[in-house]
Amino acid sequence: MLVAAFVMAAIQHLLIWVRHTAVREHLWFGVTSLAVAAAAISDCPECFGVPAPGAASVRHWSFLLAMAWLSATTWFIVEYAGEPRRRLPALLAVVLLAIAGFGDLVSIALGRYNLGGGPQGMLRVPAIVALAIMFGLLADGALRMWRAARWIRTAALGALGTVLSLIALRGIQVGNAGVEISPMILCAFLVVVVIMTYELAGTVTGGEIATQRQRQELAHASRLSIVGELTATIAHEINQPLGAILSNADAGEILLENPDPPLDEIRKILADIRRDGLRASDVIRHVRRLVRRRELELEKLDANAIAADVIALLEPETRRRRISLASVSLPHSAWLRGDRALLEQLLINLILNAMDAVEAVGATGNVPLSDSPVALSISTTTHGEVEFQIVDAGTGIPTERLSHLFDSFYTSKSHGMGLGLSIARSIVEAHGGRIRAENNREGGAKFRVTLPPYDERHE
Repeated sequence: MLVAAFVMAAIQHLLIWVRHTAVREHLWFGVTSLAVAAAAISDCPECFGVPAPGAASVRHWSFLLAMAWLSATTWFIVEYAGEPRRRLPALLAVVLLAIAGFGDLVSIALGRYNLGGGPQGMLRVPAIVALAIMFGLLADGALRMWRAARWIRTAALGALGTVLSLIALRGIQVGNAGVEISPMILCAFLVVVVIMTYELAGTVTGGEIATQRQRQELAHASRLSIVGELTATIAHEINQPLGAILSNADAGEILLENPDPPLDEIRKILADIRRDGLRASDVIRHVRRLVRRRELELEKLDANAIAADVIALLEPETRRRRISLASVSLPHSAWLRGDRALLEQLLINLILNAMDAVEAVGATGNVPLSDSPVALSISTTTHGEVEFQIVDAGTGIPTERLSHLFDSFYTSKSHGMGLGLSIARSIVEAHGGRIRAENNREGGAKFRVTLPPYDERHE
């Protein structure tokens, strides 16, 4: 059971190291755990079918694995305590361990190993100095972790010091006959494994939280970029109703100066002011919803309503660019569970990209912009999923770029950062959906965003 626990811990730490190569302490702890598991097995002669405990083959394996264990532990201490300047003492400790172990292996090979103690044993001067260096690294690292209030790492290094103490005492007990794995040493090392596994869980959770926060920051930056791109049209869309409100207010003031003011005209003016005020308020509400920084908020949404809000927000932009934006909604409600602001950001980003592609065609002068529309349509799949389709009659997507289209920092625009479609994919995946792109036969490109339908069981 102990060996299985060591192997599982080793696999977990090595997997973390593979995913995050900069975290080298996981590499060394994984190697350490594998070495101690193998050393524990090799110290059991029955595992090899060897009748005598002192057989040379078992001694060879036992010493080799003990060397690997102590060497990996030394490097783990350095990386875990964050002490790159201590690599020279660590290298010295490993060299001394190799010298001590080499003498023991030669003695075993020549059949001169002294079980009763003697100069051939591992705990002679090089081994003692190596263990002293390791204890020094442990004490220095534990003190640094204690001062930094990193209690888990302090406990792990302290428990590792206990294991090394037991190893030294075991060597003295057997008469300097080398490192032998005892049940007490295995149990002591299991404490280190438990502490490291607990911290590993925290590291993985913290990494996921950090990744999620990073995605949220990128999504927020993308929303700010979208608002920045729409600044001119948004300002015009707000100034227009505000100007109408001022004009109507002036007209109403003039009418009120009459001895017998026309109340019907004044009521019409007030209705116009109310309509223009609501129009400006809607624009501001949309912008605030896009730029607000917050966590993912899932709610029951109608796909038709989302598309209508996006079309309304982009209507001034389509007029400015003189690009027609067609919308095809469903005759009935299509409910899904999602974050309204993120889904609107997703569709706005894809539609703006489609407009850019249409403008690229218009820039050639071959096709009028009015003949190259962008269309946003909503449909449902046979499985009840809600699908948004953004179709344009632009330049299309080169075949060699289709497979990399949603990669981060991959862009075909000279002024692009390559994050828009990557963020779009992360938004879709956060909603449990999928996004794909393809070229139309008649020209242009089509983006499909498929999202799962609303399910009351998720509430």
